[in-house]
Amino acid sequence: MRTGCTAMIAIVLATPALADDCDAWKAGIEQDEGGPAMTASICAADRPDDLLLITCGGENKLGLRFLPMTGDEYPPGGDMNHESKFVFASETLSAKVTLRYEAMDGAMTATPRRDSELVSVLKASGPMTVTDATGILPAATFSLKGSSRAIGRVERACHD
Repeated sequence: MRTGCTAMIAIVLATPALADDCDAWKAGIEQDEGGPAMTASICAADRPDDLLLITCGGENKLGLRFLPMTGDEYPPGGDMNHESKFVFASETLSAKVTLRYEAMDGAMTATPRRDSELVSVLKASGPMTVTDATGILPAATFSLKGSSRAIGRVERACHD
C-alpha cells in the first residue's frame, strides 16, 4: 500500500536537512516528485522516523506533509481516500486539521493558508505535539526551534 514510500523516504533521509538530528528545523532544496523544491523539515524527537515537511502549496498556501512511520495496516481498511483529523498543539496554541492520505509515499497531507491557525502553531515556540484524533496513529512530538525561519524561507521561495 505504500508503494514508492521506501524510495521517497530514502531520498528524504539522504538529504542533510533530515539526516542528523530532530532538534531544529532545517530548510533547503529537496527532491520531490515535481523536481527540486525549497522544503522546511524536521523529524519527531520521540519518533525520529516520523517526518514533517513544508513546501509551497499554491496561492497563499503551504504544502504540509506528515510522514508517520506506519505498518502495512495503514490506512485503516486499505482506504486510499482516508482522511483523519489531527491536532497540532504547542503551549497555548492548537489547530485541528483534516489530513488526507496519499498512497504514493504514505503521507498525510494538507494545504493550509499561510495565515491559518496551523501555520501559527508551526511557527510557535516550545515543542509541538501532532495527535491523530482517531487514536489510530501514535502522537509525535516535534521541536519548533528554527521553524519560523525555515518556514519563512519556504514562503519566500514560493513567491520569488
